[in-house]
Amino acid sequence: MRELAVSILAVATIGGFSFAEKVFVIDVEGMTCKLCPIAVKKAVEKVRGVKWVSASLKNRVAVVVAEDSVSEKKILEVIQKAGNYRGTIISKGEF
Repeated sequence: MRELAVSILAVATIGGFSFAEKVFVIDVEGMTCKLCPIAVKKAVEKVRGVKWVSASLKNRVAVVVAEDSVSEKKILEVIQKAGNYRGTIISKGEF
């Protein structure tokens, strides 16, 4: 988990994200094949205010950087609608 947090901060710094943004680390149940992270990523990217998304099949985790106005409820709803997935926020923070 520590490596994930360091990676998130590095991406935020390199990507030029502002300090009024949130980071969600989401456990995604139901990802079973290499297309699942792609489906999750594409669905979450369509949410207005989402700046960056990464999803990992290996870790079954999605990381989302979004504007402060984006709710965790909206992110979880979109993940669920993307397929037979269930998301649980395991960490969140602000930049």
